[in-house]
Amino acid sequence: MDGIYFLILLAFGALTGALLALCAALGANLPTGRGGADDTGALSGQPKHSASDRRL
Repeated sequence: MDGIYFLILLAFGALTGALLALCAALGANLPTGRGGADDTGALSGQPKHSASDRRL
């Protein structure tokens, strides 16, 4: 009976590792210009425009 618990633990570890690998792969390919200090997505050096300037 202990072998079944060990197999479940191994399967859970494998799924956890696969999820961590997926998160690491997706996190490494974030688009540029996102997640800055103010988290607005504006690149540094570019002016920020209000919603009325963008006709929203």
